Amino acid sequence: MTGEGKTIARVTELEPAERNELVDIVRGFAVFGICLVNVPEMAGNGVLFRSAHEGSDALIRLLFDMFVQTKFYTIFAFLFGMSFHLFIRSAGRRGAGAGAAARRFGALLVFGAAHAILLWHGDILLTYALLGFLLLPFIRRQDETVAAWGWSLIGVAIFIHTLLGLSLLIMPANPISGPVFADGYPGPAERIEYLYTDVAVSLLLNGVELFGLFLLGMYAGRRGWFNPGAVPARRLAAIQRVSLAVGLTAAAPMAIAYAKEPVYHFEPHYLYIFLSGKALAVFYVATLMRLAGGGRSARFRPLAAVGRMAFTNYLTQTILTVGLVYALRIEPGALPLWATLLWSAALLVLQTYWSIRWLRRYRMGPFEWIWRLCTWLRAPAMRREAAGADGTGMPMP
Repeated sequence: MTGEGKTIARVTELEPAERNELVDIVRGFAVFGICLVNVPEMAGNGVLFRSAHEGSDALIRLLFDMFVQTKFYTIFAFLFGMSFHLFIRSAGRRGAGAGAAARRFGALLVFGAAHAILLWHGDILLTYALLGFLLLPFIRRQDETVAAWGWSLIGVAIFIHTLLGLSLLIMPANPISGPVFADGYPGPAERIEYLYTDVAVSLLLNGVELFGLFLLGMYAGRRGWFNPGAVPARRLAAIQRVSLAVGLTAAAPMAIAYAKEPVYHFEPHYLYIFLSGKALAVFYVATLMRLAGGGRSARFRPLAAVGRMAFTNYLTQTILTVGLVYALRIEPGALPLWATLLWSAALLVLQTYWSIRWLRRYRMGPFEWIWRLCTWLRAPAMRREAAGADGTGMPMP
């Protein structure tokens, strides 16, 4: 074992190795929410294509921004940090370390660039990969240091987004520049151009928040927050009540504005969307922990299957949705939001069914398999009978 691997193994040698089903359940729930957020943008009816929504679209957009928008990327980023800890823990037991993690992020970088250029401008994988490299120096840091950095960055992010939200709040309802893609769907050249600006903005504006969430997830993984009984039921109930109250309070101004004028503009509500997103993300996770924890996870196993194949499901959401839009030659804004909502629901039902069936025969999704191959430079066993009861012995990517 290398010195690097020994260091990691010493930190983690007493931790359990089995897969945490609750983490998969929460990840599957996040995949559902990400789909609801992304599909309207892929179909040309999101905020990058329209400066305002009216009629039924306005009401649906309001409900999206109150209960969905920013809530699920918060959960996903938190789980990304937790998954990094689980990866390092597992890798350390096998003598691997930061080198394997660097290959993991490098592979994700390639996936993200291809996804962003060839399919969809709203890719998040590229940003995750770039920020992921910054996690490497924290492998050997103490828990308290990781938590302090995480909370500090979240505090800075709240300050930045509050200033931005207040500036948008006092601006006219109709943005000066108009929608980013007012002229139609971007092609590869436009996506590359958008990629330069979007990744730069994401790293500067959202990178602080995302990296803070990564670190908090890493800390939560180290402390075993999702292990059975780790958080007492009373504390979870209190977290639920407080986070729900804060989230609804932060989202209330959006509903009040809609009641006065049933035309929905994104910009004036930016601050409320951001703040409610953090609180309601906590509420959603705490609720799932109460419902699925304590040996009650069996009824949520369909969600767990979706979560185990989160990487594959995220990419296939883009492939199927963008493919359908181009195959049917759907013009931007042609579909009402209720239609994209129906497509999202159908897609999620399909992915849930497929994930369950696939995992009965295979140990991981097809894109997860490719990711592991790139990470470990050798092919993991795919079929369950080939892996045996204990799997391949290879860490999760």
